Amino acid sequence: MINVSNIEEVLTKIPGIQAAKAVVEDEEIVELHVVADDEKLPKQIVRDIETVLFASLGIKIDRKVISIAQLNSKIETSKVLPYRLEKLDVKNEGKNIKVSVEIVHGQEKMSGEFSGPKTSRNIPIVIGNAVLNALENIHDFVISVDDIAEVSLAGKNFLITHLTKEYKNVEESIIGAAPIEKDKNTAIAESVLDAFRRL
Repeated sequence: MINVSNIEEVLTKIPGIQAAKAVVEDEEIVELHVVADDEKLPKQIVRDIETVLFASLGIKIDRKVISIAQLNSKIETSKVLPYRLEKLDVKNEGKNIKVSVEIVHGQEKMSGEFSGPKTSRNIPIVIGNAVLNALENIHDFVISVDDIAEVSLAGKNFLITHLTKEYKNVEESIIGAAPIEKDKNTAIAESVLDAFRRL
């Protein structure tokens, strides 16, 4: 019988993996969500997961069910990932909200805005689109904010963002993540920015 707690405990012992959440159905892992640092490429993390699960627990896993969100290394952030959220402003306008953001890239400041219905489901999308609007002049991709979800892993709360990037008729999923520290709106913006850094 597959023990979810054992799976998650074993995986968090892998260097670089900070948290793991497994979903098991009919004695099979159908979803595996992992939060890791950015010291390894996602493909290497997947290989490590496959090896450790099989060697330690005798479990074979389909790599397609593995979802990896990587958090930025604090040491390397200023060098490798220079885009930084400087300002986030969320204003209520009746039934709508208006979100304004300012992102700093070196000496350059970029601003973006977006408005939309003030529903709990839509507010994260509005924030995400404000971030993307601030960055729209520095890339040639078509990018959409598809989903933003809050997850709890190893006693910590994170915001996970899914973006879709389309370029030359090829679509690619991009995942970003940010811990909820100051407030949820800031974490939403940071998770979208984290995903953008991976384009």
